[in-house]
Amino acid sequence: MNIHEHPNYSLAKAIGIYVLAVLFLLYEMGLQVSPSVMAFPLIRDLNIDSAELGLMAGCYFYSYSIMQLPAGLLFDRFGARLLITFAVLVCVIGTFFFGSAHSLLWASLSRFLIGFGSAFAFTGVLVVSAFWFHPHHFALLAGLAQFFAAIGALGGAFPLALSVGFFGWRKVVIFLGFTGIVLSFLVWLIVRDYPAEKCSPSLVKTPKIMESIKGVFKKSQNWWSALSAFTAWGPITLFAALWGGPFLITKFNVSNEVASTSLSAIWIGVALGSPFFGWLSGRIKRRVAPLIAAAILGFVSTFILIYIPGIPFWSSYVLLFGLGLAACSQILTFAVIKDTNKPSILATAMGFNNMAVVLGGAIFQPLVGMILNWSSKSTPISQQNPVYTMHEFRNALIIMPICYLICFIVTTFFLKETHCQPIYLKRDAVD
Repeated sequence: MNIHEHPNYSLAKAIGIYVLAVLFLLYEMGLQVSPSVMAFPLIRDLNIDSAELGLMAGCYFYSYSIMQLPAGLLFDRFGARLLITFAVLVCVIGTFFFGSAHSLLWASLSRFLIGFGSAFAFTGVLVVSAFWFHPHHFALLAGLAQFFAAIGALGGAFPLALSVGFFGWRKVVIFLGFTGIVLSFLVWLIVRDYPAEKCSPSLVKTPKIMESIKGVFKKSQNWWSALSAFTAWGPITLFAALWGGPFLITKFNVSNEVASTSLSAIWIGVALGSPFFGWLSGRIKRRVAPLIAAAILGFVSTFILIYIPGIPFWSSYVLLFGLGLAACSQILTFAVIKDTNKPSILATAMGFNNMAVVLGGAIFQPLVGMILNWSSKSTPISQQNPVYTMHEFRNALIIMPICYLICFIVTTFFLKETHCQPIYLKRDAVD
């Protein structure tokens, strides 16, 4: 008997559980990008420099990346209800700590906690989708999750920027903490692991952990897919989640609120592009070609935005929309992973790929801050907001077009086309 045919199954309840899992995804995405709209106030109030700001913001991605593989294993053991509730509360604790932080160490530990809890959000949506809906709907629900993640990031830009301007960043962060408390209560009250005990995943024999990890690591296509995902999404993690606001303020001489509206174009591009790339790939029966096109788009968009002087502010909306489209193509790397791995190690491979997607934040956010700090000749940042020149920003943000150049090389010359057909159905694929 299929899960959706079980007597205890309720579609309305399934949808309600899915919505709550998605709400957690929106919540954590808002927390993820929040430093981008409060960068200068954080530098001023915490008495830190740009390199330290990048390190502090990157702590979110350190814990998020580390927890990707363990998260899947924990969901198998403890289920969605307990883990999502626990994860939201961890985010809440980290958020309250961050709102009361007065030192770099305290703020960094707070962001580390928020990233730890956030690591369960996307996996939680996938777990709920797997156990509460028909298997034929899984791909659609996963695509919708990516769409809603972009909406969460979009909601974390302009509204947060306005709120920070009116109330200050500390009050806004504390309010986000109380919002998380409400969400955790609703999750515990409504979410259930599966429709009935007979549907429990614990009844299914799972492969040994080390065998799964070795199976993933020894396959070269998993590494190329991960590198493609890393370089496609990396520019988003450094620009949209932290350094984009200060760059746009400097380049176009606009306010924080106005700059945040331009940053929103990135997440609109991600939201619209995620289902589009999924549809296009299935339509033309190609994985690699859309990834190559996206890499070219990302290179052109970032190069023009960073290095072409005198462009009007309205063009930033177009270029950042293009950046969002280019970055969201990383969703196709999960399809490549699905096509090139056996079912017995598929979940581990997905976790490995998702770790690569978010690892860019852990590496690039502090790296850009260090480059700015080394090249900056501004007045001491403890006295006023730092002022970086366009020359300094161009030196630091060269990482973005370089990422897309590497992405183009990897997808063109090393990533194998699967034609949307799982290899394990055709042969016992071995590298």
